Amino acid sequence: MRRATAIPCLLFALIATAQQPTKKPAARPAAARAEAAAVSTQLPVTRVSLYKNGVGFFEHAGRVTGDQSVTIDFTTAQLNDVLQSLTAIDLNGGRIAGAGYNSTTPLEQQLKALPLALGEDPTAVDFYNAIRGARVEVHGPGAVITGRLLNIELLEASDKEGQSTGQKRIITVIGDTGEVRTLELTSTTEVRLLDSDLHTDVTRYLQLLASTRNQGLRHLNLQDNGTGARELHVSYISEVPIWKSTYRILFTEPKSTTTKQTATLQGWSVVDNTTGADWINVRLSLIAGAPQSFIQPLSVPYYSRRPEIGLPQEAQLTPQTHESGDETTATALNAPPAVPPAPMAGLAAGIGSGSGVGAGFAGGVARKSSYGSVNQSVSVNAEPMMAYEQSAMDSIAPTTSTAAFDDYFAYNLTEPITIRKNESALVPILQAKIDAERVTLWSQQNPTPLRALWITNTSNLTLDRGSFSIVEDGNFGGEGLLDPIHPAEKRLLSYAVDQAVRVTTESQHDTTHATSFTAAKGVMVLHHTQIAEITYVVHNAAADSRTVILEHPIRQNYVLDSDPKPEETTPTLYRYRVVAAPGETVHLHVGERRNSTVTYQLTNFNDSQLALILNQTNNSPAIMQALAPILDARRHVADMQSAVDKVNTHLTSLRSDEDRQRSNITALASADKASRDRFVHDLNATEDQIAAAQKDLSSAQSNLQAAKDDLANKITALQIDDKL
Repeated sequence: MRRATAIPCLLFALIATAQQPTKKPAARPAAARAEAAAVSTQLPVTRVSLYKNGVGFFEHAGRVTGDQSVTIDFTTAQLNDVLQSLTAIDLNGGRIAGAGYNSTTPLEQQLKALPLALGEDPTAVDFYNAIRGARVEVHGPGAVITGRLLNIELLEASDKEGQSTGQKRIITVIGDTGEVRTLELTSTTEVRLLDSDLHTDVTRYLQLLASTRNQGLRHLNLQDNGTGARELHVSYISEVPIWKSTYRILFTEPKSTTTKQTATLQGWSVVDNTTGADWINVRLSLIAGAPQSFIQPLSVPYYSRRPEIGLPQEAQLTPQTHESGDETTATALNAPPAVPPAPMAGLAAGIGSGSGVGAGFAGGVARKSSYGSVNQSVSVNAEPMMAYEQSAMDSIAPTTSTAAFDDYFAYNLTEPITIRKNESALVPILQAKIDAERVTLWSQQNPTPLRALWITNTSNLTLDRGSFSIVEDGNFGGEGLLDPIHPAEKRLLSYAVDQAVRVTTESQHDTTHATSFTAAKGVMVLHHTQIAEITYVVHNAAADSRTVILEHPIRQNYVLDSDPKPEETTPTLYRYRVVAAPGETVHLHVGERRNSTVTYQLTNFNDSQLALILNQTNNSPAIMQALAPILDARRHVADMQSAVDKVNTHLTSLRSDEDRQRSNITALASADKASRDRFVHDLNATEDQIAAAQKDLSSAQSNLQAAKDDLANKITALQIDDKL
């Protein structure tokens, strides 16, 4: 069904007709306004802790006097988290009487309370169906029609050629004098409601729809009762954007013959304030951790869904019996509800203190409470290198401390910070010297050589996950990503392609050698050593020396069996250091070995397996001599088995002859005696042969069993321990 475009105009016309002039509320006296302001005050934000899982811990603090109500504004989305984690403490003996907020009944429930049966998104047809029976005045082509609306219909319209042109709306009105009029609703048709009560219902319906746009701000009023001036602290968690880390690595020292240098590491954090309240001179903590958190819609009134039971058609006069309640089920149904997990409020309590940071960037920057700012311009090309380094270090002075608790670590800004609502800030969180080595990184997974830094975190601070940029001699050198790096941890950071280095593999092959052979109690074990070898070729076409960090994957159950040893080992990689002079080609050989075993059961191994074992042991004379008695016994068992099979075949043939001869005798029951005697004689001879063959079979089976027993004894007695 297509949505009619006429309903907005119609509803607004109905409202204009229904609305009556209303009196404006009288202005409150100045004394009353002053009294209200004294009774209810805003409680400012004083501390903010932001977590990596998208939640923030907020603390408001202020002074209250006597019985006072304080107000904190939230959005509807924030209020769910607040109700789940709110903590309020009066530090001077006051008593928290409770908290209230402007609740909102769901629109669906409010619409159910109206006499007008319309949903949240009605069409014109829905509206006319809802007002069926109402008195209306219709202005259309021709005369004006006054009466009651009977119904509305949708009919298919077509042109002169019978092609469909869509649907048209037809209404039927019963006039005051009894005439029935049917006409089409078009853009020029005007329908006016004549029932004032219906006007009111329609107006109320539209007001409810409009009110849903104004439910974004919620006011939480907290009542604190007591005497005298007191300190009130309120804390809660709320959903916030995830704070981001970004770093700068500045090389300000001249290049030397060694690859190891000292670099300046600057750390910044991007913080967004979307909470709807200004953060003015707050203590800010940035915490790298993800405590478990979830949302429950506690701020929305919840209605239970009740079944609708129809009325009985007739009284039930017959007595009925009912089953008794199951004790287990009854207990489960009456059990108390599960306790939800404890809220995370107060998780960051005690993390650092102090008073924040602030340099300035347009559109939402961190500001110092003293309104001081740094506006220093440095010419890299004009000043000496050491002056540039000192200027880079003096340009920002992040006063940040770190704290580790549980599985988290935090950057605590020790000066207050100001970030207005709906603004963001780039906040400096650290500056330190670190050890960095310029290297080229290559691996089989990424065969393109990459320029990289092999850094050691000597800052005594944990570096959070984020992006980084390289600045070399005042120029951009590249950028990349880093995972969390703990103090004193060493990490490779790649940032650009090294076009002067080429790494290839010259040879790669795997070999297997048998090392020993053991046998005892019918079980043979062949021990192998598998050797994997590869040679890497590193060529440096640059005009200066290159230190190449070559990553070789760790193979499961293999151990290194060659020199040189790797510079570093990770859970999945060996890292080798290869130094190549300008224009030099360097070879790196990596060898690995793995010991393995293959087990055979002598009772069921076959000739092909035996041939494979002998081939892998290079036909060891000692092994062949030890296995010779078993091989002879196996051949004897095979011969005895052939004899048994031969007797069984002969018996099968004799029994077939016996069956044929019995059939012939039965068929010649009416023949002469001489013919029957001949067949009986043949049958007797066959039965004698069967009896002799059965004796031969018994003897062959005995010989086979004896051969098997002999083979089993020789297998049990076999003892081999031969080093190959």
